[in-house]
Amino acid sequence: MKEKFNWKKWLKWILVIVITVIAGYGLVIAPSKASDHLADNLKQEFAQNKKMLKEQEKSRKKSSDAKETSSEETSKKEDAKSKPADTRVTMVGDSVMLGAVPSLMEELPDSIIDAQESRQVVEAMDILKDLQSQDKLGGTVVIELGINSYFAESKGQEIIDYLGKDRKIYWVTVYGKYLQDQTKINDVIMDLAKQNDNVEVIRWDQEGEKHPEWFYNDGIHLNGEGRTGFAQVIHSALEGDTK
Repeated sequence: MKEKFNWKKWLKWILVIVITVIAGYGLVIAPSKASDHLADNLKQEFAQNKKMLKEQEKSRKKSSDAKETSSEETSKKEDAKSKPADTRVTMVGDSVMLGAVPSLMEELPDSIIDAQESRQVVEAMDILKDLQSQDKLGGTVVIELGINSYFAESKGQEIIDYLGKDRKIYWVTVYGKYLQDQTKINDVIMDLAKQNDNVEVIRWDQEGEKHPEWFYNDGIHLNGEGRTGFAQVIHSALEGDTK
């Protein structure tokens, strides 16, 4: 004898399947929308920060031109050996540094900042040469590069050799919650510091790990609190070395 078709039972299972599919679709779409929103936010922040850097550069140039005009006669008489040490701080970095520009300018207002998204260590030599040609390489240089790709120790040493032993160099370690090569990259940075007396390491990886609340969901880029934290970490390292 045939069993009577239980349409209520089948309807129940169909509803369960439909709800499951919808829920699964939502889990896929929600992170995607969140990621798109983050990308849009970062794009706006980066654009604003680049504008700030350009305005700072215009202001610095005006100030420099005025000083050069007023001190031209004095500088001609100066003995090269009596010139004071270059106390300027130059920072070169990627999107992490670019995001922190407002906070860095607040913590270190006289610093020269050159930061851009997606930068890699292999680009550093061209950037540094360009800064040197514009007389923007200070006696202290902070490098925040490495998060966008692994780099060979020889490439890092090339950068250090170019900057020279007379400059103090700070290399910021990389941190990313989901960054697979973090340890490998930071090992290179640490080895470079061991081999060069004028190189110090700023352990951003240690600070970042202690403060997950400083980051957006991607685990790399900085929110408002993180930007302040990053700038303070850099400032403290530089300040600590001068005490």
